[in-house]
Amino acid sequence: MQGYIKLMQVNEELYEVDLEKELNNIIQKHLWYKIKRLLYHIYLTLVVYIKKWFSIITVKEIYSGLIFILPILNIEKSLDTNSYAHFQRKLKKCIPKVKKLIKKYKITSVVISENLQKNEEFMKKFLQTDIKEDKIHILNGKSLLPYLIKEIFDYIIQLKGKNIELEDLYILVEKDCTDYKENIIFLSQYFKTINIVTPNIKSYQKFANQLEESKNVMVTVTNNTKKSLRKSKWIVNFDIPIEKMNKYIIYRNSAILYLEENEAYEKNAFDGICIYNAEIDVSQQVKDAFLKQHLLEQCPITVLYESTIIKKRSITSIKEQMKKDEVIVKKLYGKRGILPKEEYKKVG
Repeated sequence: MQGYIKLMQVNEELYEVDLEKELNNIIQKHLWYKIKRLLYHIYLTLVVYIKKWFSIITVKEIYSGLIFILPILNIEKSLDTNSYAHFQRKLKKCIPKVKKLIKKYKITSVVISENLQKNEEFMKKFLQTDIKEDKIHILNGKSLLPYLIKEIFDYIIQLKGKNIELEDLYILVEKDCTDYKENIIFLSQYFKTINIVTPNIKSYQKFANQLEESKNVMVTVTNNTKKSLRKSKWIVNFDIPIEKMNKYIIYRNSAILYLEENEAYEKNAFDGICIYNAEIDVSQQVKDAFLKQHLLEQCPITVLYESTIIKKRSITSIKEQMKKDEVIVKKLYGKRGILPKEEYKKVG
């Protein structure tokens, strides 16, 4: 199950009910609704006070999982020292409670708000051994990349005033994986040619032959470290580790997208760009779902959207959903942060 961890934004977030709905019920059902409304507000105010005093986490259902709301307002470290110290003490009390809830609800991946991720003490305590043993995955947008390959390269290609259909894509891959092959089939619709560079020649040559027979799509499969990538402008590295990747001679002005690896190609002559992550934008309808829970103020839309992509779905169904949600690429990230658009001029 998916989890979201954030600090409270307003007191109303700590209510266990939909306030407007409850008040409407009171108005409809009771003659003395003004008194009832007042008593109800007093009750909710008391609930908020108790939650803040005893550091009680509010748990609510949301979109694709559960949201855990810490009953503390954010305090910047640069502000009043006493207030920040009090904030840290309150936060410290919440950490074991959050971890207990994560275990209770069998949360496997979490979105952590940016202000909490920047809090070193929170992250240090949160990431202690029990979380690691339970294999809790903290989302950062990276798992969206396999579904954004076409959009990422198209983003750069369009900025260069060119057409993706006239470009050749090179894929570095090692593992014999059904998801990889499904992605290659999808990408073959958009690029001029698909070139698979792999040490797993036997498996991917068989796949290429099947693709040619069933879909009349030509895919080349090679693994010549000196020649395979010598003319490659557009490369996506599915899973080749950097120590193996460094054995290849790669065109010096390539754009390389890394789906897993975080280390860059290290040959001295290389002067291209390395892409490690992307920032997206989506439709207002998708944003509104997160705005309602005050998540968009604390978490990037890229990470929030990543949490909605249900694993073990076909790439076709995910791409259809992304089209419906109007997903577009806004920025690309290299090793040192956002890649300036001037960097894209290097490619090719």
